[in-house]
Amino acid sequence: PEINTGLRSVIAGQNDFVYFLSPQQKTVIDRAKNLTAVTGPTLYCVQFYINYGKAPFNDLRVRQALNFAIDRETFAKQTMGGLSETAYGLLPSTHWAHDKSLASIYPYNPEKAKSLLAEAGHKDGLDILILGYSDQRSQQRQEVLIEQLKKAGFRAKVQVGSIPEMTEKFFAEKVGDIYLSAWTGRPDPSLTFQLMFGAQSYYNAGRVEGAPGLTDAILATRVSEDIEARKAAFLKLQRLVAENALHAPLLFQYELDAHTEKVKGYKPNLLGKPKYEDIYLEG
Repeated sequence: PEINTGLRSVIAGQNDFVYFLSPQQKTVIDRAKNLTAVTGPTLYCVQFYINYGKAPFNDLRVRQALNFAIDRETFAKQTMGGLSETAYGLLPSTHWAHDKSLASIYPYNPEKAKSLLAEAGHKDGLDILILGYSDQRSQQRQEVLIEQLKKAGFRAKVQVGSIPEMTEKFFAEKVGDIYLSAWTGRPDPSLTFQLMFGAQSYYNAGRVEGAPGLTDAILATRVSEDIEARKAAFLKLQRLVAENALHAPLLFQYELDAHTEKVKGYKPNLLGKPKYEDIYLEG
């Protein structure tokens, strides 16, 4: 279960394959003479979950300010070592329902963020509480984001703990304003949007409908089995979620796996979870 131990075991020849490593381990793989690195895009979206059921994030202007405050390109470079794709929605560019136009909605603009905060009654800035994790990688992400948010007028404090603890606090106990975590994706994107934004979904911390017509827009993605009809419905749904700033997507983490040279036929997939089809050991 511990990826550093897993990687060492493959380097030592005790095992053949280790998956979903951290970007920081890429250099270790590259230095090992007997390993092959495998990377590929996934649905694993690092993001800010927002409790838009209570102040201050029940105000659209504050949620939009949060999105304008984030320099996603810089965040990705500083935390992922090139093994990621910047995110403006929940579906990466290789997904069949991806909406590329979302990238233009929230360009990095701290001055725009400050203006929106002032319009919302926070001309002197806004204090917010972020929940996050205590591991080293998560703390690095938190540090980068705190500095970016500070430039836009957000004074962020962070409360950290384990994944189960912080998840319970944010979604069940309603502690905090935003939650720095990730969404791992689902095979069908309709389920992703239902679980993330459905009015009674666990992962909607406020348990409110975030935008007029959102429930109908989610249901519209399930009406047809035709892929083009579904894509059109998802484009409308993604636009509705983005314009109402119901979350702040940051990046899609690439899958990073390592295996010995005798492992053949492995291919990554968007779910970021290994499928052992057409794989064999040679020699």
